Amino acid sequence: VVWVHHMFMIGLDVKTPVFFSSGTMIIGVPTGIKVFSWLYMLMGAKSRLWDPVVWWIIGFIILFTIGGVTGIVLSASIIDILLHDTWFVIAHFHYVLSLGSYSTVVITLLWWWPIIVGYSLNKYLLQGHWVVSMIGFNMCFFPMHFLGLHGLPRRVCSYDPAFYWLNSFSSL
Repeated sequence: VVWVHHMFMIGLDVKTPVFFSSGTMIIGVPTGIKVFSWLYMLMGAKSRLWDPVVWWIIGFIILFTIGGVTGIVLSASIIDILLHDTWFVIAHFHYVLSLGSYSTVVITLLWWWPIIVGYSLNKYLLQGHWVVSMIGFNMCFFPMHFLGLHGLPRRVCSYDPAFYWLNSFSSL
């Protein structure tokens, strides 16, 4: 039901984008339920809040929610057409998929490392890793939303100088 949102720019008839925009927006309902069930599961778990695995799970939920909210924005066909091939789409993609994949790999390593190797990693270093990673993720990808909203196109070799400072900030 959702695949046509990749093709809003090809010149579809008037009714098709409305139908598929609605379908894409409706995808937000089970995704929201999924996020709330993760939060409910975390509240009922007997894990300690200072456990680095819990920090990574909470960080993943926050980043995934930011990506989901930007996905709802992009589900409206008229906004998707305006933001097509801008950095807003890149930011959305990275918040949903790339950061989720990275968080999953880190959570898996943190969970299985003590079981396989036999000793735990330093909790304070892992918490520091989480803080540095979350700051780095958001410094890199959050400004891309604003760059995309201001029309910064992707796939070009040189950009307008008006985008220089925010583009440089997200490239640190």
